[in-house]
Parts: sequence; C-alpha cells; structure tokens
Amino acid sequence: MKGILLLNMGGARSEEELRTFLFNMFSDKHIIRSPLRYLLAPLISTLRYKKTWRKYELIGGSRIYEHTERLVAKLQRRSGEAVFPVMRYTAPLVADLLAERKFDELILVPLYPHYSSTTTQSSVEDVYRGLKSHGQSPKVREVGPYFDDPLFNASIIERIREQYQDSSYHLLFSAHGLPQKIAAHDPYEGQVKAHVALLKALLPTAGLGFKEIHLAYQSKVGPMRWLEPSLDTTLQGLAGEKVIVYPLSFTIDNSETDLELAIEYKELALAIGLKDYRVCQVQNDSDLFVDFLATKIAG
Repeated sequence: MKGILLLNMGGARSEEELRTFLFNMFSDKHIIRSPLRYLLAPLISTLRYKKTWRKYELIGGSRIYEHTERLVAKLQRRSGEAVFPVMRYTAPLVADLLAERKFDELILVPLYPHYSSTTTQSSVEDVYRGLKSHGQSPKVREVGPYFDDPLFNASIIERIREQYQDSSYHLLFSAHGLPQKIAAHDPYEGQVKAHVALLKALLPTAGLGFKEIHLAYQSKVGPMRWLEPSLDTTLQGLAGEKVIVYPLSFTIDNSETDLELAIEYKELALAIGLKDYRVCQVQNDSDLFVDFLATKIAG
C-alpha cells in the first residue's frame, strides 16, 4: 500500500489533550536537549495545562484538526492517493497508523515550509522510529523544504491579498521563534530570511505594495535568548501604523495563529495604538495549496 503522510505538530481539542500535547512536546529531545526533559515534561505539562486551556477556550480549542481533515479529503480527490494526517504530539500518531496498516511506499510531507530540527526533523524521525518498531521497511520519499516553491508562494500571496487594503499598511511576516542556541545549528533562520526576501520581490509583481515589510518572531517560552526581533517589540515600533500580519511558519491555522496572533497580539496592537491590525489565514485547504501538494506528491 502507498500512503501520503502529512506531518504536523498536533493541537488540543480538550483540556486533557492539551496536557498530553505539552507532555509529549517537552519530552521531545529536539525541543529540550538536556536529559532534564524527563523531569521537566511531567512538571511543565501538569503545572501549565489548566491555565493554558482557559486561553484555548477563547477559540474553542485548536482548529488544526478540522482544517487538516478538509485538506486530506481535497488532496485525496486531487491526487488519487491515500492521504493520512500524522501529528507529532497528539493523535493521530504514526504508531497508531502503522499498527493498523502496512505500507510498501510512503511519501512524507512535512507541513512546515522551512526545515528545523524542532519540526521537520522531529516529525520525520518519529516516522522512522514507528516503522522500525512495527517491522515495516517501505520505500520512503521525503518532501524537503519548499519555502522557495513558486506555487507555494502563490498560495501565500493569495492569502495576503484577502486582507490587503492599500499601500499605507505595513506587512509583518511572523515566524515561529527558536532559542538562539538551537537556531545557531539549524537552517531555519536562514531559510526564513531567504523566504521573506523572495516574497518581498514577488509581492509588487502581484500588485501588492506596502509601506514597509518586516520579519519578527513569535511564541517565545522561557528565559533563554530567542531569535530577534520579537513580534511584540516590532509591533511597539509600529504604533500609529496599520499592520497586516502573515504567519510565515505555518500552513495550517492553529492556536498560534488563531489565539496568539489573532487575539493576544491584537490586544497588544490596540493597546499600543495601532490604527488597524489584521491577521491573514494560512493555506489550510486552499485550492492553490492542494495543487501545490499534489505536485509534490507526484514528484
């Protein structure tokens, strides 16, 4: 059997699922590289999940699953292949899929446009561990970083156009942050910067002009130094301006777009006096994104 695996992080639809997500994430050696993770994962997940869930209730839980279900259905029709969602930290897990099905061929499609050890590498290694533990050795093809793919970038421009008003707005690309210790040995930051440069060149040809285009990083956790500039610092420097935010690191809307960007950072934007603050959807199940994924599946 041939299978297309769409790899992503997962999300929480309930308080208990959030606890599971946090435990599995902080147990990941690519997230916390010290053996202390075996102590920290149960501690952090137990202490944080109830308080964090109260925020999740503002959005009714993560929408990553409903978006992914629609994407899977459309991609199956478009490609004619069997497509399976696989989440890294919450169900559906790769171990459960491999316990039910035996594959002769797999195509791994990370739903992360930029490569990082914390996302792509973690998810791909999880698949190989699952295959080994279930005694399967199919032919495997991995889809690599695609931030520079023209069709993928057309799907981004389509989403930006949905929020576009006029050239008086700033465009702010918000990428998920990384601790600088990880980023120093990771291609992620360089790919993000190259992606922004590429989009800066493409946007005018699409008829989308902006007052200025910025890159900033969101989602910092803990006391370590993270990639800069931070999103909150960048927004503070834009007081009195109008801003459109595009979540550059994501292809499926989730708590970091629906909650962090669209609610929490919007509150900050209004408090510091931005005249307008808009957040774009990411690809989800857009037709252009489905077309792009179909071309990657076809090879």
